Amino acid sequence: MVLYVDGMWFRHTGIGRIYENLLQGLVRSDAVECIHTIVSPERKGEFLDRFSDRKVLPRFVRFPYDYREMLRKGLALRDLDPKPHLFHFPSFNVPYFLDGRVVSTVCDLIPLTPFFDLPWHMRARFRLAVRHALARSARTVCISQGTRDHVVKEFGTGTGSLEVIHPPLNFLRRDGAAEAGAGPPIVPGEYLLYVGNRNPHKNLRCLLEAFRILAPEIPDCRLVVAGSRMRSTDDMDVAGRSPELQGRLVEIPSPSDSEVHNLYEHARVFVFPSLIEGFGIPPLEALWHEVPVVCSDIPVAREVCGGAVRYADPRDPADFACAMRLALREPKDVERRKAGKEWVNRYSCDTVTRQYLDLFRRCIASGPASTVPL
Repeated sequence: MVLYVDGMWFRHTGIGRIYENLLQGLVRSDAVECIHTIVSPERKGEFLDRFSDRKVLPRFVRFPYDYREMLRKGLALRDLDPKPHLFHFPSFNVPYFLDGRVVSTVCDLIPLTPFFDLPWHMRARFRLAVRHALARSARTVCISQGTRDHVVKEFGTGTGSLEVIHPPLNFLRRDGAAEAGAGPPIVPGEYLLYVGNRNPHKNLRCLLEAFRILAPEIPDCRLVVAGSRMRSTDDMDVAGRSPELQGRLVEIPSPSDSEVHNLYEHARVFVFPSLIEGFGIPPLEALWHEVPVVCSDIPVAREVCGGAVRYADPRDPADFACAMRLALREPKDVERRKAGKEWVNRYSCDTVTRQYLDLFRRCIASGPASTVPL
């Protein structure tokens, strides 16, 4: 099997992580002869350090992160040798002017919801791009049942063209990050932990208010927020000026993989207050590190985390504070933490890669490839 797997998002957001882990799984498969990929030249050194296997045939080409990529990339893919049996895109950025079988991905439709304040023209372009990917693809992977349901609701797509495959996770083998993260704590003392970007739908306002409620009971405990700032001023800045929380908040805006693993290793409790998610990887990472997790009681979290975490109402800071209090008081139950780790194993890289390979085989066997409409 000869594949093209698009690398536009390598080392960018959760899509980049899905791409990286899937590529590693595909490299290990005897069913795959070679894998073409296009990665940004800015990431060339990191990519070559990560993937040196002869099966991987990378090109390093700069494309803009907007609709122009979809207009130009199809032409750049026409001369790949050997010719791919299938083109896979870990996102919705399926190019125009591309001949061949395509499997695309919808990770989430959050930009189309009120939780995401995109300008109308960017929202419209996002909708057009997703609609194009759905129309062009033999199958579209949705990374959760919740995402699939959202796609059906927004686009009226039949479920026969949609395939739910959860993201492949590979916590222990990403650049040796787990080993590097196992040293002395980079944040001394006890702390609660949040990992993720600081977009509004991540609902940090609820977490910060819950921590403010709980703070007098845990005077020696801080809150660590590890993730990218998305605006010049956000809820963290407002909370940091509060006399009650001064000195109690720790920001790590651009943590490395090893720093994230270190933070998990030494956290008392992991908290994930999102209002909406396509999947939600950080709670599973925390479970792998045997950290108690408090998670938003939203459908996708129930789908992904099952009974391995505590749930709280993401619109009620007092409820989150109560769940965080219970998690802090929880004894180190070896069996419960072992069960959490076993739950995460269902998303292992090898297990999910087999699901992708089965999908790719079915698409390749389904008949002649179509040509993208102009």
